[in-house]
Amino acid sequence: MKQFAFMVLTTFIGTFGAFVLSPVYGVAVYYMYAVLRPQFLWKWAEAFGVQIKDPAWSFYVAVATLAATAVWRLGIFAPVKVAAPPWYGDPPYTRSHYLFLAFVGWICLTYPTAVNTDRAFPFFVEYVKIFVMFICSTFVLRTVRDLWLIYIIVVVCAVYIGYEVNFYYLVHKYLILDKEGYSGLDNNGAALILAMAVPMSFFAWEAIRHWVRWAFLLVIPMLIHAILLSYSRGAWVSLGATSLLIFARSRNKLFVSGVLVACGAATLAMAGKEVRERFLTISKSDLDDSARSRQTTWRIAIEMANERPLFGYGIRNSNLYTYAKGADIPGRSIHSQYLQTAADSGWVAMGLYIAVIASVLVGMSQVRGHLRPFHDPDSLRIKSLASGLETSLVLFCIGAVFLSLEHFEMPYVVMLLAMQLHAITRAVTARLGLAPGAAGYPYPAPAGPYPPATPTPPDPP
Repeated sequence: MKQFAFMVLTTFIGTFGAFVLSPVYGVAVYYMYAVLRPQFLWKWAEAFGVQIKDPAWSFYVAVATLAATAVWRLGIFAPVKVAAPPWYGDPPYTRSHYLFLAFVGWICLTYPTAVNTDRAFPFFVEYVKIFVMFICSTFVLRTVRDLWLIYIIVVVCAVYIGYEVNFYYLVHKYLILDKEGYSGLDNNGAALILAMAVPMSFFAWEAIRHWVRWAFLLVIPMLIHAILLSYSRGAWVSLGATSLLIFARSRNKLFVSGVLVACGAATLAMAGKEVRERFLTISKSDLDDSARSRQTTWRIAIEMANERPLFGYGIRNSNLYTYAKGADIPGRSIHSQYLQTAADSGWVAMGLYIAVIASVLVGMSQVRGHLRPFHDPDSLRIKSLASGLETSLVLFCIGAVFLSLEHFEMPYVVMLLAMQLHAITRAVTARLGLAPGAAGYPYPAPAGPYPPATPTPPDPP
């Protein structure tokens, strides 16, 4: 019953709150559902004959958010909290936004050009859901406070998933991710949710000054243990590789070193016998079989992309033909996000997808460049936000080399927040009349006029 009450309350906030307060609340609830996936997690919960597994919950929130955004941006009605724009104005689209729109347009073209449109249709619908809410959110998320709200919600949802995974294992001795996956994702995709939350949790700890910050640090061992329980080697390798970038981006490198050692020791201590045996008994033949399977599907993907280089075979059409071209089982996926995109939507789509990610990562570097001279608390928090988004996206990019996850929503949320953070930073800099990286004013600025007559030098390092 409490799960049902939670869904009713959050749906009310996402629908009514989107109109009365701000569409930001609708965006926040929608992405909470996208990460948490309560229709899977609490599929047994119901009240008054209504079950949580009904996917209409997120549909109601999405429709309300889109409608509230439309009436607000058209000037028909302004919710209370968005009646006035930020002092720096609406952040304009950046290079990353336009590349993303190009990617959206190209993916949409590959639906009518698909070899089998019936096969492509349900996957195209999933793409449309992601794209529509993404584009809507670029008009809604206009302040750093908005970005932090979504960021923290995503982290908390991932942490709760990690808690449930550990609970099932410790209480029921049941490996839920290995046995069932997670709401359409296999164990590898589910493990990436948990892995991406690890750097996000760490940089939330670094950014927040309140005592609650320590909660974000304490949940990291639980997340790591949940990744072990998923039996996903890809997520584990991705997290290990990204730990070097986390170390490089942290302002507390000595402390990070201790945290990494402590997390490793705690993980080994918490891992049960079944988990240790699974990871320690992976044979060379197992690794060889996995490598051979991926090499085969990657070769097939390249062959298919070369046959139809512009539009590919169609969204998720490649799976219909991999077996005939030499895959081990019918319906075999490509097992690479990049090559799956190339086979399904052509080399152009893959190029645009990589360009979007590269542009977002460059944007985070530019954010740090804008803020490098400033050492006030607000600037330091924004740097931590940028680092959390950057490291989480890099982790996904590593994992995506071995997995097909084109409808995996979490990286799109991370890219959305990163794009908006870059846009806001550019807008602030332009409003103050500062060149990128120029010193001269505390960031973000207080109330106008702008630019100040007597710039204040930044605090010393």
